[in-house]
Amino acid sequence: MKPIQYQVPIPKDRTVFIQEDLLDKFYPYMHRHEEYQLIWIKEGTGQLLVDDNVHHFERGDIFLLGSNQAHVFKNDFMDGFVQSVSVFFNLKGTLSGILNLPELSMLLDFIDKNGRGFKVPKTHLPQVSRRIEALKNSDSLGQLVSFFYLLKSLNRLSLNLKPLSGVTAADFVTGGSFRIATLCDFLENNYKENIGLNEIAEKANLTPQAFCRYFKKSTGKTFISYLNELRVREACRLLGGKDYDCISIVAYNAGFNSVTNFNRVFRSILGISPKMYVANYRNLLYG
Repeated sequence: MKPIQYQVPIPKDRTVFIQEDLLDKFYPYMHRHEEYQLIWIKEGTGQLLVDDNVHHFERGDIFLLGSNQAHVFKNDFMDGFVQSVSVFFNLKGTLSGILNLPELSMLLDFIDKNGRGFKVPKTHLPQVSRRIEALKNSDSLGQLVSFFYLLKSLNRLSLNLKPLSGVTAADFVTGGSFRIATLCDFLENNYKENIGLNEIAEKANLTPQAFCRYFKKSTGKTFISYLNELRVREACRLLGGKDYDCISIVAYNAGFNSVTNFNRVFRSILGISPKMYVANYRNLLYG
């Protein structure tokens, strides 16, 4: 299903837009918008579909959704209600100019590196929710100041954040070396092939042992973990498509050499089996 391009109704006199909702259910269609959205779930439980990945949410959870990242929230109980506070901001226009100031450039880097969103870890929810509350209750100038403090709080969590949707080469190459960028591009274009450690190490002009150390230091992931995430991302895309036929075909088309290995890796990365993923995905879109 192609996501709807949604237009967030941001007033022209606002750089940062705060929206509080009390509804019987969330907007029910898969959609995307140019603005980043930081959403605090004050009441409600359910599931969040982001691109091709499914996440559970409950009261108190906070998510950052990236620019034009397709998503839809579905709450569990249709006879209940959901309450949320959203902070919308766009890196284009006036905010881009402000964040390019030398003193704030680290905040811009943080946003750029988290373009696929994240879920705030539970231990940090009280601190981040207080920042959102302060932002909501401030006047126009105070909101802008509070917004920067909010980003600063989120930036402190950057080492503990896991993206909401599959890995891409761009995650690790911003500001990195040409060598790691080239290697990630190669994996992005060839992950469906049977790529061995010796082959990729040779491309990097390193021994296998030196390559493993270099790749882990540069990306934060082992070579095998990175390759598996690329393959699982492709599998999720195939499982959610109209042409989905059977698990085994998806496994081989995504680059896995056996269905058993595919099921094991898929579950280890997403926490559910491919069959359960398909059921959850279709329930979110059409349930």
